[in-house]
Amino acid sequence: MKPLLKILGLSLSLSLFITACAISPQSVVIQPQTTVSGPQYGQGRAVTISVEDRRTSTILGSRGGVYQASSVITISNDISLALLQAAQATTAQLGFDGSSSAAPAHVTIMLEQLTYDTQSKNLINTVSLDAKITITTTVGGSTHTGHYRTQRSHQFPRLPDAQKNAEIINEILSTSLERGFSDISLANFLARN
Repeated sequence: MKPLLKILGLSLSLSLFITACAISPQSVVIQPQTTVSGPQYGQGRAVTISVEDRRTSTILGSRGGVYQASSVITISNDISLALLQAAQATTAQLGFDGSSSAAPAHVTIMLEQLTYDTQSKNLINTVSLDAKITITTTVGGSTHTGHYRTQRSHQFPRLPDAQKNAEIINEILSTSLERGFSDISLANFLARN
């Protein structure tokens, strides 16, 4: 009986070890939500917005584990459309609604980088995120360009599920957009043009 228990125990331990090393890929939905405070510097100006995804890969990074090449995290929806919708909501909060006769503005948001990296040490999983966007605003022949980078690290006792990953990825994108649209130099540029 004891040899059978040893074999069963060894089999169970081995299967748990293999399961712990094999991490499934994930696909998350991007839906950044922004809240900006401060002056409504849009002052009724009309605005058009475009988004360019300039990332070199659709894979954000690896969730870790032994098979890192297959435990990737990707985006399941159109990230450009998600960023466009967030930017439209943000500009509406800032008073861009087309009710003014001021020259219209065109805003281009360029997603330069969005990465996800996992490091595991002493049973703690550290997820590091990095988002970099460029916002270019044009009014007539004048242009304002701002670069906004947000980095965050989160520690987890277990690797986060898809819902938690979506939450932390959306948070870093939301923060980058909020920083861009709250940039006082952008407000000053629009006031002068």
